[in-house]
Amino acid sequence: MPIASDVDCAGGSGNGPAYVQGPVRVIGTDVYGLDHDNDGVGCEQRD
Repeated sequence: MPIASDVDCAGGSGNGPAYVQGPVRVIGTDVYGLDHDNDGVGCEQRD
């Protein structure tokens, strides 16, 4: 069940309304689109 209408990575370009500080483990369907490289970890720091 979603915790908000949208969750984005803190410090990114997303507009919320909720934010998460990563990295976070993504289990099941990535409903918020946090795991851009599909490795099971969302909000990873990108170089």
